Amino acid sequence: MNGTIVLAKAALPTRPSNPRVRAAPWRPPFDAARLQRVLESARQWEPVDWKQVYTSLDSLLGDDDHPQPTHFDHDAAEELAQRFRGALMQLVHRGLRDDADRDPEAARLIALARELRDEELPGGAQQALGLLRRLGAVTVELVDRLESMGIIEGMSKC
Repeated sequence: MNGTIVLAKAALPTRPSNPRVRAAPWRPPFDAARLQRVLESARQWEPVDWKQVYTSLDSLLGDDDHPQPTHFDHDAAEELAQRFRGALMQLVHRGLRDDADRDPEAARLIALARELRDEELPGGAQQALGLLRRLGAVTVELVDRLESMGIIEGMSKC
């Protein structure tokens, strides 16, 4: 069947190749070193455990089942910061992929998430706790905004 493709018993016409039409040779999008970095990043990627994020938010911000923390553990704070940063990174990428930044409130939250994500955890207990609370609050607000826009679904029910 030269020149046709059979798909579910229906023949689709195809155009025979023309040797006079030149196609540009394929070039990889990145050099070898950058492709290696992308591969390594993909290998190290871990999905966000949203139940753990919300449990951390509850323990950090306090609720009926989790009173606000009375002491500060810097190692635990660094782990919380990384958890929130990972969640924010995923939310920002999802929002940008679906053009959420066209919405002014979503654009504000995405910019704030990027800014907070890059902040280092301060050495002082109160300052570190303040950063963690801001990271947590922006995480919740961005989830709510992206859900209201229909970009994500069911995240606030984790």
